[in-house]
Amino acid sequence: MQEKSLTIRGVEWRYLTGGRGEKTIMLFHGAVGGAETMGWLASAFEDEYRTIAPTVADVSTLGEVCDAASAILDREHVGRAAVFGGSFGGLVAQAFFRRRPAQVEDLILLSTGLPNRRLGSRMTWMTRLLRLLPFSLTRGLMRLEISKHLDTPVPAEYAARVREFRERLDHYFDHTLTKRTLLSRIALSVDFNRNEPPEPVPHPGWPGRVLIIESNDDPMIPADERRRLREAYPRALVCTFAGAGHMIPLLRLEELVGVVKAFLRDEYSSPADITDECAVEEHTAREGA
Repeated sequence: MQEKSLTIRGVEWRYLTGGRGEKTIMLFHGAVGGAETMGWLASAFEDEYRTIAPTVADVSTLGEVCDAASAILDREHVGRAAVFGGSFGGLVAQAFFRRRPAQVEDLILLSTGLPNRRLGSRMTWMTRLLRLLPFSLTRGLMRLEISKHLDTPVPAEYAARVREFRERLDHYFDHTLTKRTLLSRIALSVDFNRNEPPEPVPHPGWPGRVLIIESNDDPMIPADERRRLREAYPRALVCTFAGAGHMIPLLRLEELVGVVKAFLRDEYSSPADITDECAVEEHTAREGA
C-alpha cells in the first residue's frame, strides 16, 4: 500500500491507498493504531477493490474527521465509496454517513454500536481523570484492558495471527501511542456518544445498503447495544458470527471478507443466502438501508 498525506487547516492527515477495481472501500480503523492496522483487510480486498485507509489525526471532533475523509476521497477522485468501520471506526463511519451520504455507496459496520449518552457521560469524567494521571499509568491500564480480550482461548489455526497482532499491539503501546492521541480518540468517542443523534438520520432517496457484522459474545458491545444497532437500521443485512468476541478480523478474517465481498456484489437477496458465511443460524437480511 502507498502512504500519502493531505494537510487540512494545518492538520496533517495520513492515509494508505492500494488495490484496483472500479469500486472503492474506505476503511476506518479502530481505537488502537492507525491505517496500518487495516492492512490485513485491505490486502484481502485489493484484488477486486481500491482501498483507502485514513489514520485519524489527533483532533477532537468528528466533524474534523469527516471533513478530512471527504477531502481525501475528493483528492483520490472517488465520488462514492463503500465505507467500512470497525469498533471505534464504526463510530466514525456512522458520523461520516450522517454528514456525507452522497459520498457513501454502501455502509458496513463491524462490532460497533449507536451513540450512548450514559457512556458519553462516563467517558467525559474519565477524560478529566486521565489528564491528571501519568501517561505511563494510563497507557498500562489501556494495555491491560485490551489484553483481557486477547487472553481467551484461541483455535490453533488462528494462534499465529493473534500472536502477530499482540506483537504489533505491544510495539504500538511502547513506541507509538502518545497521550495526545489517546485523549483525541477518547474525545472523538465522547463527541459521538454525547452529540451524535441517538438514531441514524434518514436520508430519503439514498440508494445504498447497510451491512452489520457482529459476534454473539462481543464483550465490548453488549447484547442490548447490538440489538439497538440492528433496530436502528431495520433494513440492513445482518451477519452474526458465533464465539468471535471483539476479534472478528482475527478469528474470522476469511469469512468476514467473504461476507463483505458478497454484500458489495449484491449477491444476498434472502436470509438464507448469508448462512454459509455466518456461524450463527439467526440472521436478518433485508434490502435497502
